[in-house]
Amino acid sequence: MTDFFRPDSLQEALGILNAFKEKAVIVNGGSDIVISLSQKKIAPSVIVYIGNLPELRYIREDEGYIALGGNVTYREMSHDPICQNVTGLMNAIAHLGSPSVRAVATPAGNVGTAAPAADCATMLMTLGADVVLVNSKGERTVSLKDFYLGRNRTIKQADEIIREIRFPAIRQGEGTGYCKAARRKAQDIGKILAGVRVHLEKNILTEAAISLGALNAKIVRAASLEEAIKGMEKSEAYQYLKQNFPAEAGLRDSYFKEYKESVTKAIVAQAFSRAIADAEKERF
Repeated sequence: MTDFFRPDSLQEALGILNAFKEKAVIVNGGSDIVISLSQKKIAPSVIVYIGNLPELRYIREDEGYIALGGNVTYREMSHDPICQNVTGLMNAIAHLGSPSVRAVATPAGNVGTAAPAADCATMLMTLGADVVLVNSKGERTVSLKDFYLGRNRTIKQADEIIREIRFPAIRQGEGTGYCKAARRKAQDIGKILAGVRVHLEKNILTEAAISLGALNAKIVRAASLEEAIKGMEKSEAYQYLKQNFPAEAGLRDSYFKEYKESVTKAIVAQAFSRAIADAEKERF
């Protein structure tokens, strides 16, 4: 038998989680976990639905950071002018699932599931996102890079809720881009995901961040590529990315390994090209 709780406040939700801890499973949008429940991959004794918590539904920009509350949905993001300024993030969520899925699914759920082929989480990694975790004793902030331990594994404790995801706002001269290789244009898990954030000054890259999804057991930053192209002219950097496979892409033996080896460079270069185009826009 499973007990179901539907708290009306964050404090109430944290109290329930503190009481049940590992016995409880948190459900927000439910687009991932409901599948696991229906397929009987998990059978929790306690389900805590947090989708109604008003304290977690907000999008705001403050002191140079953009903050997404834990209950914010992709649909809400797509209509929000703050999020619309982050072009790569909009690209990442545009074809994520179906419209009905985007109406309930959340970035917090995407991050918390720790799937290696998560579109939004891959772009958030590029953006240098932090995850704010809260429980009945207080809260802590961790970098998304440190949040993941492996496939479907994170440092989040059983009594913690993702209260917020935050990342630096886009500055003048910065741009973001996202590219995905999948068998279908929509509603398909990507085979190769790449997110890029750049800062451009007179056609020279002063900063670059590149993330890779679906190529490892967890989403990773491609530090080898980031360091290599820093200081390059934009066209030189583009050619470098087209010709160099990221050292961080630890491909496992699979039906798609040869495909990923041949296509990854092009996907990263395309995401970079989109980020450059975004950086060259007059933003403010």
